Amino acid sequence: MKLITKIMAGMLLGIGVPIALWAVTDIVNPRSTDRDGAVAALCFFGIPPSALGGWMIFGGRRRSRREEHDRLQASFFNLLKQGNGRITALGFAMETGLAGELAKAYLDERAREFDANFDVDDEGNMFYRFNLEGVSLPGSGSKAHPRARLPQKQRLVVGQPIASQGHFDVILEAVPGVHRIAAIKLVREFTGLGLKDAKELLEAVPTPLMVGVNESIAQQCKKQLETIGATVMVIEN
Repeated sequence: MKLITKIMAGMLLGIGVPIALWAVTDIVNPRSTDRDGAVAALCFFGIPPSALGGWMIFGGRRRSRREEHDRLQASFFNLLKQGNGRITALGFAMETGLAGELAKAYLDERAREFDANFDVDDEGNMFYRFNLEGVSLPGSGSKAHPRARLPQKQRLVVGQPIASQGHFDVILEAVPGVHRIAAIKLVREFTGLGLKDAKELLEAVPTPLMVGVNESIAQQCKKQLETIGATVMVIEN
């Protein structure tokens, strides 16, 4: 809210509210000797300035909320464009000046709105991943986001055989807690699961990781998971 608006609203309320309180008190007082004057004062000098002052404060707060919304949205889109769809709560907090919890809450809301996913980098830092394929961000100056179209890797889905069908199941039996983040990355790489689903799968060990794949894929998965100390069993069915 601009300073001039605050000052004017304060002056109007400072005039109108006391007069309105005095007039109402005099009107309801059975011993009042000038009730008509109190009513006139309320109608002309109490209600109008009080209502105008309140409206200015309400309107100013609405403008402030809208400006803050626009500022956060502009920062959000700018960081998405810079990060090619990846954004962290810390980066957003630093860009906007929000507290960490508020920055995370804002990004959580945007993630639900745009069906974003979560990911973990090699250092264990978590970030939000938004799909910008074919999306035009404000200020981008192009109809589509300038993102290289890479051929998508074939993903394996838990419990579903892939194109190269086989007769082998991969059972994840145990994962060392110190290598949990690395295990999440490998599980996501092999299964195509989102971060949340991959975490839930690890919490459910021992559990099937892949079902109905060929032997080479099963052994590759087993080998990579064993490099981080996981216990994996390949079963032919």
